[in-house]
Amino acid sequence: MKRIVTVAAASLALMAGGWMTSESAQPDNAGMPDMSQMMEMMKKAAAPDEHHAMLEKMAGEWNITAKFWMEPGGEPEVSQGTCESRMTLGGRQLVSRVKMQMELAGEQIDFHGFGMMGYDKITKQFQSVWADTMGSGQMVQTGTMEDGLITVTGVSHTFMGDSTVKNIYKFVDGGFDLEFWESGEMTGGQVVKTGVIEYRK
Repeated sequence: MKRIVTVAAASLALMAGGWMTSESAQPDNAGMPDMSQMMEMMKKAAAPDEHHAMLEKMAGEWNITAKFWMEPGGEPEVSQGTCESRMTLGGRQLVSRVKMQMELAGEQIDFHGFGMMGYDKITKQFQSVWADTMGSGQMVQTGTMEDGLITVTGVSHTFMGDSTVKNIYKFVDGGFDLEFWESGEMTGGQVVKTGVIEYRK
C-alpha cells in the first residue's frame, strides 16, 4: 500500500510539471501546487470530454461493408463482415474487433482485426493503434477532429514498402463511414482513396 501511495504521489508531481523532492531538499516546494490541487489537475486531465463522446458514437455492434480498390478507376473488391466496439476505461478508449470474409484479388481471406482509439487531452490528439491478420505489425495513427470529421494519419509498413495512410471517420445517418486515403510508391506519390468501410446497424 505504501508503494502505491508513493507512486501515485510521484505521478501527480510529474503531471504538475516538476519532480517531488523531500522537504529538506526543497523546503518551500518551489511554488508547486499542493496535493489537493494536483488531484484536481489529474481529474481534469483524465475526464472524458466531447471528443470521447464522438468516439462513443462508434460503439455498438455493426454490420460492415468494405470496398477496396486495387487500381484507380477500377471496380472495388467488396466484402461483408461484423464489428463489435465498446467504450472502456470509463469512457476514455474505444476498443473494436472486426471479422470479415474479405474478397481480395479474387481470393477469400478470413480477416480479423483489433484496434483501440482514444483522445489525449494533453496532446489534444486522437490516437489510434490497429493490428490485423493481414500483417504482423501494428499501425499507429494520430489526428484531430474538424467539422465533425475525425482524421488520423500514420505510416503502414508492408512487404510492398511504406505508405502514408490517412483514415477519415464520417458520421452519416444510421452509422459512419471509414475512408482510407494512401500515398507512397504504389500511388506514385499521389494521395489516392483506396477504400471505405461502411458501418451500419
